[in-house]
Amino acid sequence: MLYEFPEELDFFERGFGYSEEYDRDEGIFSFVLPYENGDKLIFSHSPSGKNWVEVKLVQDDIVLFNIQKEGISNIAFQAWGNEKVIRVYCVGEAAGIDFLICYKPIPRLVYLER
Repeated sequence: MLYEFPEELDFFERGFGYSEEYDRDEGIFSFVLPYENGDKLIFSHSPSGKNWVEVKLVQDDIVLFNIQKEGISNIAFQAWGNEKVIRVYCVGEAAGIDFLICYKPIPRLVYLER
């Protein structure tokens, strides 16, 4: 089952660029958003295999968090007040998960299982 996701241009318009993990031949779409303080938010997704998403926050070459989730049905850019987020929708057993990646003004992750 394929899932819906933003076009690459949608990422570029929001300040993201390609990350080192991007590999179209392998079906891995990966984008990085650098911050003024040197932090990097890396968002990757792949329709190959089990439709997965991975999000990492890297600070001074240390990975602060690295979350990967399978069973993705949709990825969408949204706004929550003054925050800009990437919302990940899941199917199956993971359908009750709230998975939000806040990328502006500061990076943070909201991941709640119900």
